[in-house]
Amino acid sequence: MKSTDILKGLKTKSFGRPLYCFETTGSTNDVALELARAGAGEGTTVSAEVQTRGRGRQGRKWLQVKGKGLAFSIVLWPRPSEAAGITLAAAVAVARVLEALGLRPEIKWPNDILLSGKKVCGILTETGDKRDNGSPVILGVGINLNHSTKDLPADLRGIATSLYRANGRKVDRIRFFRRLLLELEEVHGWVAERRFPRVLSEWRKRAKVLGRQVKVQQGHHVLYGQALDLDETGALLVRNDQGMVEKVTSGDVAMLKF
Repeated sequence: MKSTDILKGLKTKSFGRPLYCFETTGSTNDVALELARAGAGEGTTVSAEVQTRGRGRQGRKWLQVKGKGLAFSIVLWPRPSEAAGITLAAAVAVARVLEALGLRPEIKWPNDILLSGKKVCGILTETGDKRDNGSPVILGVGINLNHSTKDLPADLRGIATSLYRANGRKVDRIRFFRRLLLELEEVHGWVAERRFPRVLSEWRKRAKVLGRQVKVQQGHHVLYGQALDLDETGALLVRNDQGMVEKVTSGDVAMLKF
């Protein structure tokens, strides 16, 4: 994709302005962070057709097939109180775009978007070093759009999907990218305008995990219990096996089947 083609119909105020499009790069999050360190403003966006060091949460590698999906990162300069809500807001924005295409996405705390229980999108936020004007947060998004079954490794076909696999229709990637940048900007604006309760409300409507028995892996610590709700900061509240409610601010959440 060329940045000029995307910018032609882009309706955002800051997201995607400027927009750097690469054929190949190591990691769009890494490039965006370097741009932030050099003074890049809010909304500066980096995309790549191929990432040689693309990653997800917990250091996992993110699958990327050239020309089939989107992988991009956005530079944000939030107030300290806003940083925790960025991932949840981004998940809501992605879900809203998929719903506009007639799909029924669900969100698994805090950063996965699912279609029929299979992952279609991952979100990774990383914080840079503190500077005079605050700390930059890099919002990374990877989403599978036009992948067919053969595009996915055999070991991922049962847990990953794409929009094409979900509804049988190919997606215009440029139009989708424009729409997603606009939605991300709007929902992120709720956080910046201190309307985070609206983000939480929208997130809860699409929650996959609430009410379910879960396993939360936090380094060497493992928590089992029932996911109850989000608190006012977006932390996941889990009632453990002893009946105590624990607040989870990070970790890998797996839903248990009985």
